[in-house]
Amino acid sequence: MTTIFLLCLILFAPSVYGQNNSISGYVFGPQRSPVSQIPVELMSDLNSVIQRTKTDGSGRFFFTGVPSGRLAIRVLPLGTDLEEKTQEIEITNYGPLGRPISENAQMDFNLRLRKSKDTMSATNGVVFVQEIPEEAKKIYENAVSDLDGKKTELAIQGLENALKLFPTYYLALEKLGLVYIQQEKYEKSRDLFSRAVAVNSRSFNSWYGLSYANYSLKQTAAAVEAAQKAVLVNPNSIEGFLFLGISQRQAKQYPEAEKSFKQAEKFSKGKSADVYWHLALLYAYNFKRYKDAATQLELYLKANPKNSNAENVRKLIKNFRDSSSPSN
Repeated sequence: MTTIFLLCLILFAPSVYGQNNSISGYVFGPQRSPVSQIPVELMSDLNSVIQRTKTDGSGRFFFTGVPSGRLAIRVLPLGTDLEEKTQEIEITNYGPLGRPISENAQMDFNLRLRKSKDTMSATNGVVFVQEIPEEAKKIYENAVSDLDGKKTELAIQGLENALKLFPTYYLALEKLGLVYIQQEKYEKSRDLFSRAVAVNSRSFNSWYGLSYANYSLKQTAAAVEAAQKAVLVNPNSIEGFLFLGISQRQAKQYPEAEKSFKQAEKFSKGKSADVYWHLALLYAYNFKRYKDAATQLELYLKANPKNSNAENVRKLIKNFRDSSSPSN
């Protein structure tokens, strides 16, 4: 055990130079089109969120005051047909000849379309239809155009006006909930998603958004409940089961989290590095099952062969293997 904690201290300890570190990058969709106004998270090795931001109109994100160590950037394209993606990065603060320096790292993301879409209006053949007053519909459509034109505040006003005219306007509730998540106004987004699922209980995106808002507010029981509803709506969603497991781990429901991660692994068919990473964290830090954690990290490297921190992960695997041997 001592070796593991020493290794973690070496790899992840914060540096005084971290106050000047930064990470920036761009998020692109298919055909290199920029993806704007979506959440991006800077996370520690233990999956705790250090900072949150969102992409600007050009798809760019920027973090300052980044600590040293092994970190991860997670892009959450909520409300889109794009897959969530996480990439790792290591900030060492050491230059040539071991001289301490501040680092300014660049990391871009190219997001893929989901192979199986989690749609807002139809799930498992169930289509949601509403009779919308013409005036409210027109205001909503103008607000969506304003969002596309990066006129966010004007769009928010329009969506709120549409909801004043028609308080159960499902698409407006969900759209405004997503906007508030992007602005990190989680209490407002939670209220809107709660209203949205009351109108349309078959929306994967609304349940997912509600879970994410509650998770960000550290309302763990509510986050788990909403994520469970999301996977009931779409029982084949990799993202749904992965986030359910993350929420259950936050709620210290460790056996349930393992089951959820295993479901995500099953649906991803071994291609989701994130699933193996979260299983490794669960096994190492919550179950103390170091041999199993090492196995998951090996699978993590197999699913993510271009990982920039592969050598450090291999060191951690070795230490986990050593700590699980009978002599220890």
